[in-house]
Amino acid sequence: MPYVVAIDAGGTQTRVGCFALDGALLARQVGAGGSPSHNHTAAANVCSTIAAAVTGGRLAVEDAVAMTAGVAGYPIDGEVSWIGTFFEDAALTCPQQVVNDAVIAHRGALAGAPGIIVVAGTGSMIAAVTVDGTVIESGRFQHYAGGARHLVFDVMHRVLLGDHADGDRKLIETVLAWWEACDVADLRRIVLGLGGLDHNDVKRRYGGLAPAITAAADDSPLADAAVTRLAEKTASGVRLLAPLVSDVDVPLALAGALATAPKFVDRISCLLAAGSAPTVSIAGAALDPLGGAALMALQSVGVPVTSQLLSRLQASTVR
Repeated sequence: MPYVVAIDAGGTQTRVGCFALDGALLARQVGAGGSPSHNHTAAANVCSTIAAAVTGGRLAVEDAVAMTAGVAGYPIDGEVSWIGTFFEDAALTCPQQVVNDAVIAHRGALAGAPGIIVVAGTGSMIAAVTVDGTVIESGRFQHYAGGARHLVFDVMHRVLLGDHADGDRKLIETVLAWWEACDVADLRRIVLGLGGLDHNDVKRRYGGLAPAITAAADDSPLADAAVTRLAEKTASGVRLLAPLVSDVDVPLALAGALATAPKFVDRISCLLAAGSAPTVSIAGAALDPLGGAALMALQSVGVPVTSQLLSRLQASTVR
């Protein structure tokens, strides 16, 4: 049976789906992070996850007719030398398409229509897709909003500086417990001790605290200020790109654990609503990023996009 392989390789995890040409899910697997920017063993993690999906679905490698992978950290407008060997161990012989993970997130969320995608989780990317299909990231304007670890950096700095209020007591207890610190002085010692550890491990250690901070944003002034500052930086990136999409209405899609956290969504929605033209509105995602990768792979082999295909992909990927 011919099938396509869809890959969403982020900093925290890799998701692989194998889909029949009618969009039906044949196999699905989740593995360790597949972004070279955040994982030293990214290629091995992605290839082992592909192999597990193919094996789990009792599929033949030679029956794969296309592969589309969205890889966090992959250049929006170019290629990198490592990509030539990245998928070697997966033993796939079909045509392979590799893009930044923001591209598959956009394709899934907005079904390829012009608009802006914010991907924020382990890392961060804000990208616009224009009417002619050009992809432009906010980095072209020397802008970077920040991801999960940057949110935590903000809170950590203020805890260490003593810049907090009585209403932050519970959050500070959470921060100390996360780092297994007795008090702020002990926290400072632990942070200084991170200098000898692997950089990617340190990034993940910080980033893992982000969900607790977003969850506390309505109760802790410190968490509220940090989430709001990150939302402001993100909204600025969106606003920089919006005129490239339209001078009237611009749809915005959000992807990633941080970007879709309810407290973050609330704040960026208010910031964008208060902005000047063009109007930017958050759109509900038609498909998740894995569904976007599947859609791109299916289109690459000539499968037409129909409402039935989108419905089948949505049922298969949103879990």
